[in-house]
Amino acid sequence: MPEAQSSTPSLAATVLMLRDTEAGPEVFMIKRHQKMGFAGGALVFPGGRLDQADGDESRLRFCTGGDTLDAAERAMRVCAIRETFEESGILLAHDGDAPELLSGERARELQARYRDKMNRGETGIWDMAAAENLKLACGNLTPFAHWITPEGLPRRYDTHFYLIAAPEEQAASHDTVESVASTWTTPAQALADADAGIWAIVFVTRSNLI
Repeated sequence: MPEAQSSTPSLAATVLMLRDTEAGPEVFMIKRHQKMGFAGGALVFPGGRLDQADGDESRLRFCTGGDTLDAAERAMRVCAIRETFEESGILLAHDGDAPELLSGERARELQARYRDKMNRGETGIWDMAAAENLKLACGNLTPFAHWITPEGLPRRYDTHFYLIAAPEEQAASHDTVESVASTWTTPAQALADADAGIWAIVFVTRSNLI
């Protein structure tokens, strides 16, 4: 994902994927490559900038709950789902009209066929949805927070954060290009590790973990 270069905030979306454990709820996080211009080396949630294609109104049929969302909100959720797939391999989608999210086997198949191509810009999420009879789980995302980078910084983002329960059968992994490590962690452990110098966590990520 190219880095924003303007002081005008770029629209972006981020997803906090949660799972229940004996230690309490855990969230999936990735460590960004040190050379990334924004939050380089930091532990963050999967997410990124809005692409113009995310708001393609002709693809409404490939988005659950799309008719109950306004165009701007629908585009943000598509962005969140696309970035989550590119950065974690988790695909928040349904096979056709199936009520449940994709199985682990189906997700692995789609990840092997599409993830690298999407990261290279050789195909798009709508192309995958159309070819594979998928419906993006836009209706499953719960709005959680909205942050805008303060004025005066060279890279600014207008970011919408969403919550979703991670599909139980799907396995998450970092992409090894924009990110170099990943972890499931409780918010308390992530903050403790940051305080101990194990991870670097920027202000907005820390605020959403508290």
